[in-house]
Amino acid sequence: MDENSRTFLQQKSTGDVLLGLIVYKLCTYQWLVEAAPHLIAFSEKIGLEKVVYWIIKKTFFQHFCGGETPEECLEVMERLSAIGMNAILDLSVEADEDTGTMSFERLEENADFILSKTKHSLETAAKGARAGAFAAVKVTALAPPELLLRLNQTISALSKAFHKYQNNGKIDGQSFRKIVDEILPQPATETQRRQRDAILSRIDLLDFIEYTKLLNLHSPDRDLWWTGNDFAGSGALMAKRDLEAYDRLIGRMDEICSMAKRLGAGVMIDAEQSYFQEAIDHVALNMQAKYNQRIPEEEHQTPTVYNTYQMYTKAALSKLEVDVERAHRENFAFAAKLVRGAYMVSERKRALENHYPSPIQDTIQDTHASYNQGVKFLLTKLHEHQVHTGEALTASTAPIVFMVATHNRESVILTIQEMERQGVLPRSGVVHFGQLFAMKDQLSTALARNGYSIYKYLPYGHIQDVIPYLIRRAQENSAVLGDVGHERALMAIEIKDRLLGSKRSVVITSASHTETAPSVANGATSVSTDPSSGAADMSAGVAETA
Repeated sequence: MDENSRTFLQQKSTGDVLLGLIVYKLCTYQWLVEAAPHLIAFSEKIGLEKVVYWIIKKTFFQHFCGGETPEECLEVMERLSAIGMNAILDLSVEADEDTGTMSFERLEENADFILSKTKHSLETAAKGARAGAFAAVKVTALAPPELLLRLNQTISALSKAFHKYQNNGKIDGQSFRKIVDEILPQPATETQRRQRDAILSRIDLLDFIEYTKLLNLHSPDRDLWWTGNDFAGSGALMAKRDLEAYDRLIGRMDEICSMAKRLGAGVMIDAEQSYFQEAIDHVALNMQAKYNQRIPEEEHQTPTVYNTYQMYTKAALSKLEVDVERAHRENFAFAAKLVRGAYMVSERKRALENHYPSPIQDTIQDTHASYNQGVKFLLTKLHEHQVHTGEALTASTAPIVFMVATHNRESVILTIQEMERQGVLPRSGVVHFGQLFAMKDQLSTALARNGYSIYKYLPYGHIQDVIPYLIRRAQENSAVLGDVGHERALMAIEIKDRLLGSKRSVVITSASHTETAPSVANGATSVSTDPSSGAADMSAGVAETA
């Protein structure tokens, strides 16, 4: 990829390029990003929110979002499809711990409302000009936060108990019985006690995957373990009301995933804060086990459900390894999106206030290493599958399909080079790339033109819902938003050339020096039809700008 190519601007009007230039410049002002929530809140207090929202809608919203409804996103999806890109429709709603005065019942009603909007999003994604579009799903919007916190605490308690008693990665029957006595409700009847004892007596050794499968809240034997004498007590990890709410959450996810499978669309389950993440992973893995099953009769069926791994967490790599093994044992396709993470500031602040170790990597270098190791691990597994089976990789047969969701050029380079080294072809459909809509478009365009699968995250929704979401992302990713200096320079040159009718392009050789060069006809660059050659050219070209 030529670092000075302006191909990514060809499909944009002069007005759009100018708007992008202005918005990118504003995003470099850290004080503005930090002050934005307070300015919006103040405007609401004095009755000027309509004016402020109008300004936002005509600038940041118009640049970074697809519209207010899924239908408004269709035009954007068609434009993306025309340049070889796909979309992930993202209804920008989520929840946090603080739900104000909303009752549990009202939160359940709101979850049903979000369910209907998510299904609408899926239907729209399936109508897109390009097959294989996704709808993003936030589990926190589909259940009361109180339930997710309880579920998260329950799963964490089970994990801690296993690691307390494990020896060489396994626990014996006696240790398992201790965990049952310490954590789960006591049997309510003699029949329930005998049924538990019958299972306990047969246990020799359990590893972590076997242990969590046995005590899975989504298993047919759930009531045997999770109901009992103190089931409704305040000390129970999951009370009766919690399990009933859990079943409603699973029901909503079933509706979404079954619709996606029927429509041929994908469900991208987003990662969220660490105090919800164990619960989200639990839901995602259970949906994958059901909807990503490798069934011989469905030989052309690609994975439906993707889970997201935040590689800036210290536990991410080991979790990735465990879940790949879990998918292998249970015969479902492991489908994942790898991100660095979007809650670093809030996670560290919460850990400090509540006196527990931060779950986030200590340095940015550690985060980069974790992310790149995750990519290498998955590509190595794909290579091993090819060697073992002697079959070419396809999205409908590979044990792993994943998305490298990053704006980091070095990670993109590494992925391309590893794909080539491990014999994973771009056309196989087992590795995708992902970036936010209107972010790093030069990189996205280069990937698409070289035959790689590229998705753009396309947020939409009403202003009052989307803007707080984008502000949080801007605060957490200000370095990303500010790291567009080179693209801003290219956009400025593009506007100048269009206004002056220039037939010569300007090549940027450094931050302070430019020189003229003959322009390429229509701004186009040649694209190799040889996948391996494309990979080599692409990685070499990107490396020039690293």
